[in-house]
Amino acid sequence: MRRLVTAGPGPMGARKRSTLFEGLRNGQDVATAALAAGLDARTVFTAARTDTALALLLAGTDPDELGAAGVIERAEYLRLRALACTPSLAAQILFDGARKASHWRQDDPAFARACVAVTELGAGRPAPARAPRFTPERRRSFLEHLASGRSVTAAAAHVGITSAVIYQRRKRDPAFAVAMAAAPHAHPRTR
Repeated sequence: MRRLVTAGPGPMGARKRSTLFEGLRNGQDVATAALAAGLDARTVFTAARTDTALALLLAGTDPDELGAAGVIERAEYLRLRALACTPSLAAQILFDGARKASHWRQDDPAFARACVAVTELGAGRPAPARAPRFTPERRRSFLEHLASGRSVTAAAAHVGITSAVIYQRRKRDPAFAVAMAAAPHAHPRTR
């Protein structure tokens, strides 16, 4: 299983972060663990804004415990959704396009409710800036990558768009749908 990489050491540096984590895991309070790491408590709390593993540790759960990686991944997904990323874009950023979040929504009613709540949270906001355009050059490049054997998700990511853009284009552009269907047959793969 691939480990989700969160914000990492950031401005505190890897060594200080490691010392801080060790102190917090050993039951030290934030001020004491921060001081031992050469930091102040405010820096620790500021770092926890973008370091989900640190925030989880401050909340009393070791991010390396069994199951904590799933909690971190879900939190990161919800954070991206709250920042107006589409479900497809959030999955592309976190999971290379894998459909993990849709499986979580099906299997975990609490996570499904959280997704709905995050969507409703952003409902009153103006639409986010337009995603990169699916230019003729990008379409050509996408079809070349698809023909080389890449999946739709991988080919889309390679040209800097989400698979949702591909499927929307295929739906409304019959010529593109035909080209997309023909692409995997252009260069048959051999075993």
